[in-house]
Amino acid sequence: MSDSQIADMKVWGKINVSKDLQKLVLPSNDVTITACANELFTLIAPSKRAFIRGGAVVVMKMRDDGWLVLDILNPSAGRSFFEKFAALFVWRQSMGGAFVLKPTTCPQQMADALLQSQEALTLLPRVEGLINCPVLREVNGRLEVAGRGYDEVTRMLITGGENPSAVDLKEAVAALLALLAEFDFQTEGDKARAVASLISPALKAGIFLKGRVPADVAEADQSQSGKTYRQKVIAALYNERVSMVTSRQGGVGSIDESLNQALVTGRPFIQFDNFRGRFDSAHLEAFLTAERAFSCRVPYRGEVTVPPEHYFIFLTSNGVDTTRDLANRSNIIRIRKKPPGFAFTKFPEGDLLTHVRHWQAYYLGCVLAVIRAWHAKGKPITIETRHDFREWVQMVDWICQNIFGTVPVMDGHQQAQERVSNPALVWLRNLVLAINEVGDLNRPLTATDINTLCDSADITIPGLQSGADEDKAKRAIGMLMKKLFRDRDTVETDGFSVTREEKYLPREKPSAGGDFKSKTYTVTKP
Repeated sequence: MSDSQIADMKVWGKINVSKDLQKLVLPSNDVTITACANELFTLIAPSKRAFIRGGAVVVMKMRDDGWLVLDILNPSAGRSFFEKFAALFVWRQSMGGAFVLKPTTCPQQMADALLQSQEALTLLPRVEGLINCPVLREVNGRLEVAGRGYDEVTRMLITGGENPSAVDLKEAVAALLALLAEFDFQTEGDKARAVASLISPALKAGIFLKGRVPADVAEADQSQSGKTYRQKVIAALYNERVSMVTSRQGGVGSIDESLNQALVTGRPFIQFDNFRGRFDSAHLEAFLTAERAFSCRVPYRGEVTVPPEHYFIFLTSNGVDTTRDLANRSNIIRIRKKPPGFAFTKFPEGDLLTHVRHWQAYYLGCVLAVIRAWHAKGKPITIETRHDFREWVQMVDWICQNIFGTVPVMDGHQQAQERVSNPALVWLRNLVLAINEVGDLNRPLTATDINTLCDSADITIPGLQSGADEDKAKRAIGMLMKKLFRDRDTVETDGFSVTREEKYLPREKPSAGGDFKSKTYTVTKP
């Protein structure tokens, strides 16, 4: 957000605040808390400087990084906040017994009572979320853009952004597809889901989409493939930056606590970056399906309730390993690393992310051109049913196929969901990528060979306890392969084929018995 935008937001926040403050009598004599709260919040509400969010009074504040966020107005801060809207008085009994008005400050206990009043809940505008760019929404059947400020239609607090450009549909589609052109998606289905991820925030912010947007789960075959970068580009398209949640294990500073802190601030894009190993957060799973209210416990604030709908969750990993429930709440997008020496496009402004930030109003205009075209067609949807978030998938599936010309967005997605939620398939994918990395494609490998490779590539074998010997490791590998292959001889994963072959070989010592059955596994890339 630029300095000028922040300044504009401050000016907007001061509109309707009187210079000559009205007198407000705090509860005393025959003035009740109810009457005082009614008068106080009637004065505050038009200024759009305080809101109701999750049952609490919140205000905007600026973080050290220059971003406006929401913060709960506590009683201590409420005392001085009320003074910006009214000259505070209280009835005091004089020496002669008569009641006279005296100037006063608001006691903290009284500020708490006023903030907790029903009048605060009913008179202050409700805010559902924040976003740092104008929002396209429908008003009486017509599309209109809401600019900076509080939008009563969507109940969104729009904290910045320039008016979006008017862009022809054909040009808009080409420009948005160009943003994804240099990412090497594993399949056309992955590319379609990446397109869906570009437009989903606009559909949700404009409340065309009433339900939830699934988590954007970016998976890559190697580090530095662009998985995190693509998600940052999406946030930049909406004039936002991601709030980062990094991998930490339990206790103070756990990922659940970091998620809660990000949710309380209200900024919409939250990224769980570069997670390794098993990702299992019942808290995040609950958040992705919560309706209307979600409880967050944060240090020094206790339990805070937030509306969950207007957040967009990103998760990146080089090998997603998670629960089936989280997989069902995800939009999985797989990319591969570009070959060595690949030259990415350089723009006059710098790299792609810098370019999008510079031309953000134009690219937002491209997204809105797509939504306008879809709206003009009558907001059609498909009958796609291969995702738990049915409203989202049917909406983006029609847009992606009919406006962007992609394949169905769910092509290959169920297989991806099955793999990321199956530890054996996650292990096989990691193994196959390691085999490709060391140049052992097309070579039959035994369980001993595989165990050696897992050890050198630091690949955890599911079900094998730490410190187990080689024989136990080979047996664990054999059990995994048995589950994976069952009654088939070939398994596909991430564009590779793994073929199992069985043959009988003579033992080194004939006295040890007859021939034994040997199993080998060969990885090929069709």
